Order: sequence, then structure tokens, then C-alpha cells
Amino acid sequence: MGLLKKTIDKLDKLDRPAILVGNGINLLTGLFPSWDKLLKTHSGVDLKTEDLTNTEIYDFIELKTEDGSKLKGAIAKSFENIKKTTKIHQDFIQLMIQKDCPVLTTNFDFSFEQDLMTSGGNIYRTSKDGFTRFYPWDTYFGQRQLDLPTDGFGIWHIHGMIQYYDSIRLGLTDYMGSVEKARRLIHKGDDRLFNGKNQNNWEGQKTWLHIWFNKPLIIVGLGLSSNEVFIRWLFIEREKYFKKFSDRRKKTYYLSKGDSLHLDSFLDNLNIKLEKATDYESLYC
Repeated sequence: MGLLKKTIDKLDKLDRPAILVGNGINLLTGLFPSWDKLLKTHSGVDLKTEDLTNTEIYDFIELKTEDGSKLKGAIAKSFENIKKTTKIHQDFIQLMIQKDCPVLTTNFDFSFEQDLMTSGGNIYRTSKDGFTRFYPWDTYFGQRQLDLPTDGFGIWHIHGMIQYYDSIRLGLTDYMGSVEKARRLIHKGDDRLFNGKNQNNWEGQKTWLHIWFNKPLIIVGLGLSSNEVFIRWLFIEREKYFKKFSDRRKKTYYLSKGDSLHLDSFLDNLNIKLEKATDYESLYC
């Protein structure tokens, strides 16, 4: 039995967890480009990159490109020529369906959705309000209509999706835009999450943020490096929320092959428990 399944079973007795999955599962297949390779492929500009993060590099590439607005479209199109699903992806999604776990992914490709969409799956929205292709946070892929994002299995693309390339979060500017949007939902107005009196009807209730603050989380295939400004900030906000409302605290696990990629201090300060696997394949099943 793989580490992911063991961890789900450990939590599922009390509360069905959500799974936060990153690009690690794509890199394991060897079919998808790394972040570095993706940037180099589409740069086409002379750029000094020493001491820059990848998110900053993307912003500078966009800045120096003649028509930077077309860059995301070109990146999204490049994924159309890649075989988008593998047995690893299929086994992962079958486990998620079996356990009825919400899936949050930082990936914007549709590797997880390929088999799902050919076997009765569809794209749904939890909100009836106006749709925005820049932040489709109420949009998910699944097998049924959910009233709330926490109600069961669904695939939520928290960094955007290639179907709406304007939604893809690649640069530091993009991440700051996401922080600004999330901060408004979490901290501003009477319907803010941190009000505490309106937990079941706050303004972000129909978005994937409702999963973030209301479910146990299992993190797998996500490096959580300094590039991940938005995600790291959200984990700090999650811990602030649990500190303020201690009776609502949910467990968080980080699954890793070997060490924690120099994340020990980050994980420890956020009460995230590290679990280690013997090999990369066993992380995802």
C-alpha cells in the first residue's frame, strides 16, 4: 500500500481529507517539462537570471517580449502536443474517486481529467454568480454537481487551467493578484472568513478556498520552494485561522521522498507533519 493511501485511511476515519498535488507527478512521468525548461523554451529574450526566482524570471520575460500578453497563450498551447495522461495519473485519480477526496492542484494541464472526461466526467461550477476566466475559482472537474467544494471529489486548478489561459499563474505579478483576491475573501467585509460568525456562508464558500480552510490536507508532489509565494502565504493564513478558531483545526501532512527539501522549519512552524516514502511512485497511490 502506498504512502498516500495510508495517510488518507489514517485521516478518513475522522474526516475525509483533500489532496494538494503539484508538478511532481508530472515530472515523474518524464513527459512534462520542468518549470525551468518551460521558461527557457518560451523566453526568446536576452535576460540575466542570476539571483532571480522563476516567478520573477517569467515577469521579466513578459516585460521584455514584444507582445507579452500572448505569452500565456503560447505556453498553454505547448501542452496540447503532450500526451496528457499516464497510468500514474489514472491510478491517482481512481484513488481520489474511491475515497471521494477533493483534489487541489497547482498544475494547469489536464492530465488528471483525460480519462475522467471520457467516462462521464464534466466541468461544473459551484456558484451561479458571474464567471471570470482570470479567476475560475468556483470551477472544477468531477462526476457530479457539488453544492459546496468540500462535498466530495472534484479537481480544482488553483493556479489556473490551460482551457482559460488568462487564469494561469506563472509570474510573481500573477501570484500577487491571487493573494489580493484571496485576502479580500478571507479578511474584508462582514462575510469574511475570519469574522468567524459566518463560517458556513462566507464569501469564498463556493470557491476552492473553502476546501483549504475546512478540510484536512495531504500535500504531495509540491516542492513548496520560495517560488510558491501564494501557496506559502495561504498556509500561513490557514494556521492563523486555526489559531484563532482552535476548535476548527484540521491536520496537514506533507508526503516526501527522503528529506523534506529543506522545509523542516516551514513545516514545523505550521504544524505540518512530515511523512516519508521509500520511492517516488509510492507517493501517489
